Amino acid sequence: MANPLLPPAIAEIGLIVYRDIKAGSSKDNPVTYLPRPAQLLSVVIVYGTLGALPDRFARPAQLLGWGFVIATALNVFNPATVGNRVQNAALPATGK
Repeated sequence: MANPLLPPAIAEIGLIVYRDIKAGSSKDNPVTYLPRPAQLLSVVIVYGTLGALPDRFARPAQLLGWGFVIATALNVFNPATVGNRVQNAALPATGK
């Protein structure tokens, strides 16, 4: 029997690669780039953990995996925007 988490994992990797290549094709950033290894490693860790669940949780794990794919496609959580909010925070005035 085929692993039910393989199709959502492949779709997740495809979306990550597409999003990173597409991000480089804008006017402000003309250089395209491939995803960082940590992005692909996170897919392996998340879907590997879901795959390690007992067989009775195979269907809920598959649904959760497809939920991650949908969240990535809708850009519900983009780690790049979270980091930018911290980096762009204004520093407090020293008062001197």
